[in-house]
Amino acid sequence: MTAKAEEYANFKVIRSYVNSIFNWAEELEYIESNRLSKTIKRIKATKKIKLQESKIEEDLYLSSDELQEWFEAFREDLENNKISLKDYVLFFTTFILNDRKSESYALHWKNIDFDKAEINLENALDKYKNLKSTKGNKKTIFSIPHYLVTLLAKWKIQQKQELAQFGIIQTPEQLVFTYIDTKGNVNSPLHVDYLNNKMNSVRRRHPRLKHATPHKLRHTGATLARQAGMSLEAISEALTHSDTITTKTYVNTANVVPLSAGTLAYQHIQKQIR
Repeated sequence: MTAKAEEYANFKVIRSYVNSIFNWAEELEYIESNRLSKTIKRIKATKKIKLQESKIEEDLYLSSDELQEWFEAFREDLENNKISLKDYVLFFTTFILNDRKSESYALHWKNIDFDKAEINLENALDKYKNLKSTKGNKKTIFSIPHYLVTLLAKWKIQQKQELAQFGIIQTPEQLVFTYIDTKGNVNSPLHVDYLNNKMNSVRRRHPRLKHATPHKLRHTGATLARQAGMSLEAISEALTHSDTITTKTYVNTANVVPLSAGTLAYQHIQKQIR
């Protein structure tokens, strides 16, 4: 198993599979108990750790200039009818919320409050397009900028017209983002790789763009927010993480300290002298 950990990056899957075999053997009473479980857990995913350590920090997120180029490329493709309004709004919504793409896919119109400029994030879609709870079963209300409110309102009107052509009435329960799948099913929930594919197509038309994925957008939002001075706790809450330990893997930058402890102590002493 140790040799496999050196060879395969997905060692955790192999470890889990082997462990399940011995658990099953115990259940069928072929063996008295699974005595390998604790020992196997001690074996680290060496290959994966080495690959992660070899990644250049800057490759984990987009700089503000690189992100701006992505915005411009999407806007240009929208103006040239290379992508639909739906695709543009999906990309922008996913970045602004900095959510998991599966959570953007699960948005219903009832989750969007246009008057308060808020989005209530409470569900996600699994790989089989079934609705499920968000990771950690969290429900979060996000305030969104006026530009996104305007985009969503515009898309809502267009979607209503498009669905009407198929005799479908748009209701609060309607998913914000759907498509006609490869089998011809109308108003189908998005495929798990839908946004990835759209981003790849945009990049093919704009080779200057740095490689990015929906997940990389999540890293980008967290990192740029940290560089701007946002606290790790606030970023963790915005990313709907259960703790800041997970958040630290998304913040690919050095700690930003607006006011060092030494500066604070010095200012306090100066006030006492005065």
